[in-house]
Amino acid sequence: MYPIFLYYFLCSIFIFSGKIYAEQFKYEHATVKTKSGIEIKVEVADTSQKRSLGLGKRLGLEKEWGMLFVFKNRKKHSFWMKDMNFALDIVWLDNFRIIYIHRNVQPVKVGEKLIIIEPPEPANFVLEVAAGLSSELGLKKGDRLEYKFQNLKN
Repeated sequence: MYPIFLYYFLCSIFIFSGKIYAEQFKYEHATVKTKSGIEIKVEVADTSQKRSLGLGKRLGLEKEWGMLFVFKNRKKHSFWMKDMNFALDIVWLDNFRIIYIHRNVQPVKVGEKLIIIEPPEPANFVLEVAAGLSSELGLKKGDRLEYKFQNLKN
């Protein structure tokens, strides 16, 4: 009886601790470099879970920080401002080339309908930065950005 009790006890610890750790995100990081050489540090959202959460529920971003959404397929990936607390510039890229920038996208106020934003052509990367940063950096359609990925997973 004692070994069976110990077995169930250890299994319950494993199961419950698995749930705790399953909700934690361990992002990879990258650096996005503009044509003028300015580097933007980004968190990489490369899974559906990370992409779904995005920058939602945060209070803001540090200067020259952002999030880079990585998709396996090129398509018109749409975005919205669900659970956002600050305005963003959203930059769609086809590999390294900027194809569309939607500047100063405002968070949704309570009771407002979510607006879905979609680029005019397919993309496989999307860069989100604080509103105004894309203009400050002089980003425009056709510009080429470079990525340097840093794997922080153990």
